[in-house]
Amino acid sequence: MKLTNLKLAAYSAPALPIAALATPLTFYGPPFFATEMGLGLTAVGTIFMFARFWDLITDPLMGVISDKFPSRFGRRRHWLVLSIPILVVAVVLVMFPNYVTGASVTKGYLLTSLFALYIGFTMLTISHMAWGAELTDDYHERSRVQGWREFAYLSSMVLVLLIPALLEQTGNALSNTLKMNAMGGYVLLLLPFAVLIAVRSVDERPIERSNSIGFKQSVRILLGNRYIMRILVADLLIHTPGAIRGSMYVFYVTAVIGMPEWAAIILLSYFVAGPIAVPLWIWIAKRTSKHKACAAGVFLHVAVTAAYLIPGQGDAALFAFLFFLSGIVYAGVPFLIRSMVADIVDVDRLETGQDRTALYYSTVTTTMKVGGALGIGLGYPLLALVGFNPSGPNDADALDGLRYIYAFLPAVTELLVVYLLYKYPLNETKLAEIQTKLGTKEVHVKVVGP
Repeated sequence: MKLTNLKLAAYSAPALPIAALATPLTFYGPPFFATEMGLGLTAVGTIFMFARFWDLITDPLMGVISDKFPSRFGRRRHWLVLSIPILVVAVVLVMFPNYVTGASVTKGYLLTSLFALYIGFTMLTISHMAWGAELTDDYHERSRVQGWREFAYLSSMVLVLLIPALLEQTGNALSNTLKMNAMGGYVLLLLPFAVLIAVRSVDERPIERSNSIGFKQSVRILLGNRYIMRILVADLLIHTPGAIRGSMYVFYVTAVIGMPEWAAIILLSYFVAGPIAVPLWIWIAKRTSKHKACAAGVFLHVAVTAAYLIPGQGDAALFAFLFFLSGIVYAGVPFLIRSMVADIVDVDRLETGQDRTALYYSTVTTTMKVGGALGIGLGYPLLALVGFNPSGPNDADALDGLRYIYAFLPAVTELLVVYLLYKYPLNETKLAEIQTKLGTKEVHVKVVGP
């Protein structure tokens, strides 16, 4: 069954606050706490890394809870609603610390606040992705669902980045405090309305299970699933270099390009490209396969990002153009991976007789967050090692160190991803065989309305 565009738009609404929250934390949060909140590079890198490793516990736990504890509204939507009060409090703590504690924060404050934020973020993201995977069983329609979600996600990134872009053009280029506060206000306004639209407009399709398996067997089946293991390794190798670049982006534009007032506009060029390119990558995946389209996107991304070494002082326009190309070639990678996970869930259903959609999506969000933690936890100490001073000035050796860490180091891991994805064995034909076998099993489906 083909889902209507209106239904997909409503389902995708929570991706708007998800992106609006993730964007400032990735690009502005680490430098904000390292400089204006006075914690320094190494401390902030370590704290963000440990906070992300907290998700190693909370993500799988949330996956299991979401699968096992439904409500009368279904299995997913009530978790989205319950995440709202947690996120509201956490956003205030993390994005408005100057109003909570004053001019600086302690390491304990940042760590505790991030723990709370990531708990709410986990509840929202895992339940939302699992819900989307259950909207359809069709191989290509799953890409369309995730493509719509990615379109909303990237569009929201554009909107939230307009905030620092406008501030930079009004003479506030160096005020990360003001940028964090403004973006935090955007998140607080958007979150409840976006979730309400989704939960009121889109049905759920919970699957009733007739059998149960023990914890050890459950873990053994998951770890023995060669499809998810390949995806998890690839996903980790994708998000680690992305986090390295994201955490250093402000430093790169300030020190290497020398134009901090254009930081948000350059970043906007990347995210403007994404919504434009999402339909293109849906089309490519439908005419080839998800895994080959995804591999092609990563390979092209390696080629474009290697060119980041070319721009120098004053080359904001060239850097923005390269960022735009990066956004075009990379736009299909995240949503195609999530679509492949939906196919993997069918493999697990065949073996276990259970629907463990949220558990499988929790493994992918875990690799995303661990990759983010490693990116910051490794990247900032490396900057300190090469002698880079975030407050300046920096000599030629320190600037070269920043340039090569930013442009060259991530490309090494992404080339491994190309191999892992291109050789991925679960294609449309294989999935059809699995779903045919599932049709012979006793799996009862009930549609639950809002």
